[in-house]
Amino acid sequence: MKKLTANWGLKLASLIFAIGVWFLVTNINDPITSVRYTNIPVTLKNTNLITDKGQVYTILDNSDVISSVTIYAPRSIIDSLSQNNVVATADIQELSSLNTASIHVDTNKYSDKIEKIDTSTDVVKLSVERKAAKSLALSATTSGALADGYMIGDVTTEQNMVRINGPESVISSITSATVDVDVTGFTSNIGTDADIELLDVNGNVVDSSLVTMNIKTVRVSVVIYETKYVPITYNKVTGEPASGYMYTGRIESDPDQVLIAGRSNAISSISEIRVDDANIDISGVTGNLVYTYDITDYLPSGITLGDKDFGGAVTVTVYVSPIETRTFDVSVSNIRVEGEAEGLNIFVDDTEYETVSLTLQGLKEKVDEVTESSLTGTVSVENMIAAAQDGTLTPGTYSADVEWQLPDGITSKGVVSVYVTVEEAD
Repeated sequence: MKKLTANWGLKLASLIFAIGVWFLVTNINDPITSVRYTNIPVTLKNTNLITDKGQVYTILDNSDVISSVTIYAPRSIIDSLSQNNVVATADIQELSSLNTASIHVDTNKYSDKIEKIDTSTDVVKLSVERKAAKSLALSATTSGALADGYMIGDVTTEQNMVRINGPESVISSITSATVDVDVTGFTSNIGTDADIELLDVNGNVVDSSLVTMNIKTVRVSVVIYETKYVPITYNKVTGEPASGYMYTGRIESDPDQVLIAGRSNAISSISEIRVDDANIDISGVTGNLVYTYDITDYLPSGITLGDKDFGGAVTVTVYVSPIETRTFDVSVSNIRVEGEAEGLNIFVDDTEYETVSLTLQGLKEKVDEVTESSLTGTVSVENMIAAAQDGTLTPGTYSADVEWQLPDGITSKGVVSVYVTVEEAD
């Protein structure tokens, strides 16, 4: 015993020296060092404590990602670690009144050898609120420009409703759901899957990452029609205007042509839109008839209007003018005999009078074009024979009706007769 306790001071100093040497050697061969990892995700635990209450949570400020984690440990430990060994968690059981939860960072190996861990942030910030849900009607739109000569027809979706749920503040801000299809350059029908966008009251897109939807994409069908312009034509105008008036033959349509749309096989055979409307009737009118109708009533099956800004209202004007009456003194020399009878000379007799009075009527512009010198007429020998008592012409003087050669739109009023002389031929 005396030997063990002898020189105890020297022995204690030796022990301390040995420990110091060991510590020095250890730190020289395996010193404490550090490693820095970035963008470490934080796993939330016990989130059901929020959802079981009918609430939802939103991570604020991207606080569930630690921008920087620095680990201090012996070099041998540091060398055996990677970013995958860093584990960050936040337990909702520790949620504070400010809706923050402390972040705990550790490693999944050699955790007992770690000297220290420093982090750039130490809490996850949450927004916790009631969960809300609503259903929205799904609308479909198109964007871009089709090839020339084509237009958009029906745009339909395979489903017409979308169900959304999420934070009450977000759900209440969403007022509509829509999908859009780019139709640029297309000339035939389109069928495609399109992403659903959620919009607020101002038409701005709402971040759908905060919202759960029962569907995120939907099948959209876009019908594309071929288009072309065709004239509008009218059947014969019905009815007679009031006495002293006449239809001028002029009818105007505004517009006078229409852009139609349809499938290629349906539109190719259409060259006009023909209107037969009983209301285009000038019976008893004393002026122009103006009438408006809907051109869509006359479009063939499978054809639609090709201009979405045109509602189909067409105005037709039927022109009716007063009748002009004027009397002309026509030279008897302008009247000739038409036909002949064997053994007889037949000619118009001008010994009694040199002119005859002819009353004409028609539109003023037509009557104004007529001159006395331009008016000609004929006497038919065939008609004279038919009118003779025994069907035979004999020498003598006859009264015969004149048939006038009149311009289009001009008619004669009353009957004009001349004397015709019949003589035996030499």
